[in-house]
Amino acid sequence: MVEVRVMDSDKTSVKENALERCVSDCERAVIIHALRRTNGDKSNAARILGTTKRVLAGKIHKYEIDCTQFE
Repeated sequence: MVEVRVMDSDKTSVKENALERCVSDCERAVIIHALRRTNGDKSNAARILGTTKRVLAGKIHKYEIDCTQFE
């Protein structure tokens, strides 16, 4: 016998939003940590994070990170 449950879409979207927020907060914190370690050097921070400088720049813009604080 297989039991099928239909989840309340409101509860699902709340959980999905909470997960997205958690992932975003974590990603922002990791980026800030990398920038601190490199004294704001975006090229080195991107290398540490395993991404490109362009992708990192997009994330810095997305999360409104002020890079002047790391210089």
